[in-house]
Amino acid sequence: MEQSGFLALISKKAGHFRPNVCRDLTRAFSRAGIPLRFYYIEDEKELAGEIEAAYKAGCRYYLAVGGDGTISLVASCLYGKPHRLGIIPAGTANLMARVLGVNMSAKKAIKLAVSSTKTRTIDGMDVGGRIYLLNVSAGLSPISLDCLNEKTKATVGMFSYVIGVARASLKAVPCDYEITIDGRKVCGREIELHVTNLGVLGLPRYHIHETSHIDDGKVEVLGLSNLLPTTVIGAVLDVLLRRRKRRAIRFLGEGSEIVISSIAKQSVQGDGDIIGQTPLAIKVRPRAINFIVP
Repeated sequence: MEQSGFLALISKKAGHFRPNVCRDLTRAFSRAGIPLRFYYIEDEKELAGEIEAAYKAGCRYYLAVGGDGTISLVASCLYGKPHRLGIIPAGTANLMARVLGVNMSAKKAIKLAVSSTKTRTIDGMDVGGRIYLLNVSAGLSPISLDCLNEKTKATVGMFSYVIGVARASLKAVPCDYEITIDGRKVCGREIELHVTNLGVLGLPRYHIHETSHIDDGKVEVLGLSNLLPTTVIGAVLDVLLRRRKRRAIRFLGEGSEIVISSIAKQSVQGDGDIIGQTPLAIKVRPRAINFIVP
């Protein structure tokens, strides 16, 4: 292990961050004789500078303490550098941690980071030079995020996303999209256009696309046409029953380079944060991030 040890990058704004996680980290790493330094995330550019300085000083081991947005932010700063990244889940959904098998208990996640020698390398989605790991979407989901606040997410946890979607359903309307997938054009009128890197929604057991994998060098483009009761019920059953032949969630294609444009500009989210508007381009970066896993 590098002499510089671990750099823990901490989001105090994460929905379930508790100050005692820093005490637990200090205790566990001290007992293991591994140097550990903390950095509290306040600004994206400053974070990139901190990671760059640590890397130049020889650091190759990092921890992301926060939710999915924090993990993708840290991962984006690490992309292109040799690294190992551990996760201490402190967010609302913590989907990335769940998919990788990281325990939701902070103490157990810390124990894993200290002791594990196993890693898993996954793909990333490059949007304008920023790496996202889970999904990028336009339509209903960005509107639902606008309907939430940190207090609601901290209070009711993952159910807050259900509240957000319910509120967004009163505002969202279908939009005409043109999607280019590895040079092939597809048009659709969707209320939700979803690009997924792992085919999972909320929890690992809920699949929106059965054959999606986080390390296969491609992403899947999915659409939901409207919010009519039959469509919504069909989408829920698609996920719960894991139907291979989807009746509501439409598979539009898969590839490594995606370009999305729309008649009317649409807000876009990536890994739970609003990241801009259409049009946008997504390029898959194979084997982009190396995570510490059980």
